Amino acid sequence: MSRPLFSRSFILMMAITCGVCAGSNYYNQPLIYAMAKSLHVTVEQSAVTIVISQFAYALGLIVLIPLGDKYSKRKIIISLMVISGLAQICISFSQQLWSLYVFTFIATTFSIASQVLIPFISSIVESEKMSEIIGTLMSGLFLGILLARSYAGIVTTFADWHLVYLSSGILLILLAVVMYFKLPIPTAPNQNLKLIQIYKSMFSIAMHSPQLIRRGCVGAMAFASMILALSTMAFVLANPPYLFSELYIGLFGFVGAAGVFATKWAGKQIDQAKEKFVAVLGCALLIIQWLLLYFAQKSLLVYVIGLLCGYSAISVLHVLNQSLILRSANETRSRQHSIYMFMYFMGAAIGSMAGLYAWYHWGWTGCCIVGLGFSLMTVFFDRLDRKQMQMTAL
Repeated sequence: MSRPLFSRSFILMMAITCGVCAGSNYYNQPLIYAMAKSLHVTVEQSAVTIVISQFAYALGLIVLIPLGDKYSKRKIIISLMVISGLAQICISFSQQLWSLYVFTFIATTFSIASQVLIPFISSIVESEKMSEIIGTLMSGLFLGILLARSYAGIVTTFADWHLVYLSSGILLILLAVVMYFKLPIPTAPNQNLKLIQIYKSMFSIAMHSPQLIRRGCVGAMAFASMILALSTMAFVLANPPYLFSELYIGLFGFVGAAGVFATKWAGKQIDQAKEKFVAVLGCALLIIQWLLLYFAQKSLLVYVIGLLCGYSAISVLHVLNQSLILRSANETRSRQHSIYMFMYFMGAAIGSMAGLYAWYHWGWTGCCIVGLGFSLMTVFFDRLDRKQMQMTAL
């Protein structure tokens, strides 16, 4: 298949698709109080949806993404979007806690279309354009994650939280129709592969790809640090001294919009062989984030600046990790991407659980200590990987 030339408008459309797919997992974060009130349950019970979302997404990554090495990635992308969209529409009709849990699990498990789309596009574009396009798609993905909270907060303030999921589900299905007509038809994948071979081979790939595991650890710890801050945002802002409503909590998603532009910048820096600079900057911003967030309950401005540092850090580190992994991938591209993203979102699940536990047992100070610990572990794994890369280059 000849290398397709994607127009800027279609690259933008794919970035929007990545954002809607990934962002749908984060609507519940500013809505836990509204959900609890509507379903007549405790806030702790509604907050469980946050943990369900992260674990279900990680499950989808490890189970569904590898299918792209056997079946058409184009068909997989479209199918995932439709199933996730239908499940979100079902969430919008949930009137009981069990149905909220079940359809949240289904919607987030199948919301991984962006994680199939990114390696698919990276495999068919020119290599010199790959990092920049990945950066654009990752910008859309992160912007979707960030603005999902804002959208959920705004809609819930003027309507009802059920409308958030109804509108998102319909939009996702419409985008699936666009992808059906616009995505190129790829060359036939390896039909001789058996599913059991694919899943068995993932263990072999993990064992023989040490850099994949190291960069996966970098991504997991960095995302755990950031998700801890985001999963506790509603607690910080809904309680004294702020006492913000869902609207104002949701608007904090716009704070991260500034940091997300770092993804495209990082892609250009990596294309210029400045990986070390990007890594050092990302790690430094992660640590600065928690030094500032410690004062979140004293100064809203400092809290905002801390979040900006975190958003920027996770953006540049994720693009760096993706570029280092995908540039050396071959026919196992989907499986390598699956392993990395599984580790990445397991970090998110750990971060969300750690945040909820730390908040209820040690308060905000405990959250900051745990978050800083995740950041320091990110630095450790990044240093380990860069040292190994230097030794290999000798």
